[in-house]
Amino acid sequence: MLEIFTALVTGFFNKLISDVQQSVAGSVETYLLSTHDLSTMTPRPLTEEPALQAMFHLTLAMTDLLLVLVFTWAFLRSQWEHTSFRPHYTLKVILPRAMAAIAMAHFALLFGQMAIDLNNAMVHAVWTQPFPGGPPTFPWSFALSNGFGQPLFEIVIRLAIAVMLVIVAFTYVVRFALLAVLLAVAPLAALCMILPETKLYARAWMRLFLLTVFMQFGQVLVLRFASLFADQIGSRPLEALYGLAVLYLLLKVPGLMNASAHLELKAEHLGEGLVKKAMKGAMATSRAARAS
Repeated sequence: MLEIFTALVTGFFNKLISDVQQSVAGSVETYLLSTHDLSTMTPRPLTEEPALQAMFHLTLAMTDLLLVLVFTWAFLRSQWEHTSFRPHYTLKVILPRAMAAIAMAHFALLFGQMAIDLNNAMVHAVWTQPFPGGPPTFPWSFALSNGFGQPLFEIVIRLAIAVMLVIVAFTYVVRFALLAVLLAVAPLAALCMILPETKLYARAWMRLFLLTVFMQFGQVLVLRFASLFADQIGSRPLEALYGLAVLYLLLKVPGLMNASAHLELKAEHLGEGLVKKAMKGAMATSRAARAS
């Protein structure tokens, strides 16, 4: 009786895992190795999606109107800005920023698609580069298509891989949605470059956009090198665990990239703070020398 129950449970889980593999694995492979708009079942540049273009032109019109408000605010602030070593609101400071912001706003889709194309080219180069060991394969393919000789362990590992494949697929759906939103609001982000009060929002947009675009290259890079060692593992259970570990690492790559970006930002802020303190100290010393 126990053997019959075990066989029924094993068959149920194997069927469930097989269904998940067939429904998710193809999507994971498609979205993991390229960034395109697939809403029409034909790959095309993401920026050619009509809804994205319509939202972009709306935010671009809003940006052109808000530009008048930004110049007005900068003019008023320049009237009561305290004289300092580096003025922030004079015309010679605001005008170059405004010109750069206008160019970035109107050509944001072009620049964004160039970044996506660069990511696609890097992903393709890494994935198709001939390394020793044969063509690239997904390290978890073995665990989903071969038995280990240990039914309970096999079910647990396959179920864990199936769950992680679903999470990876969901992550890439979120990534595509986030890319569309970031590209749509790009003109407003470019406008934030002009004023010192809002430049942090422009930096945050740029950091998030680059992270969202190039996280795919980081994941494929990890996956490509992981596939080189998949066939060198002799033990079948160990190979299955290896595929599970690679999937876990893929999920951790965006967080690691985000953490490194924050460390860079903190280092930049620390450097700016030290420069400001040095400048204030030099100005105080200069004033004291003049007074004496």
